[in-house]
Amino acid sequence: MSSAQPLSRLEDAASSSQGQPSADSHLVNPAGSHPRGVLRWGYFLLLNAIAGVLAVGIFIGIFYADGIDPYMRGTYDWLLAHPGVTSFVAFSPLASSMLVGWGYSQRARKRKAAAARVAAAAASAASAVGVAPGVQAVPDPG
Repeated sequence: MSSAQPLSRLEDAASSSQGQPSADSHLVNPAGSHPRGVLRWGYFLLLNAIAGVLAVGIFIGIFYADGIDPYMRGTYDWLLAHPGVTSFVAFSPLASSMLVGWGYSQRARKRKAAAARVAAAAASAASAVGVAPGVQAVPDPG
């Protein structure tokens, strides 16, 4: 599939087999093929407007927060009556970071195991040829 026009990521992923990138996955778009300023400035202004509305809303919500005191008092009383929930909420960032760290450690263990398998395969291939492990076989010039 060698078209002159690059595929979108979705089309490229759908056309690839078993998650392998197709031949067109690394095409570079020609210079000047994308709109330069209008689209970029439009998104910039839109996202800044959304952020401004949220910031003003938070400010007004905090400034006039006296109206939610009865609800917050009820929440506070409920949390005081349920210390297990309070402890769980306080512990959740630590638990989340430990879960992420465990995931990274599993990935590192798999990477080390794969490297050990490659090294063992290379050593067994070298011993089958009659060369000591870690030494490259030099072809006979004659």
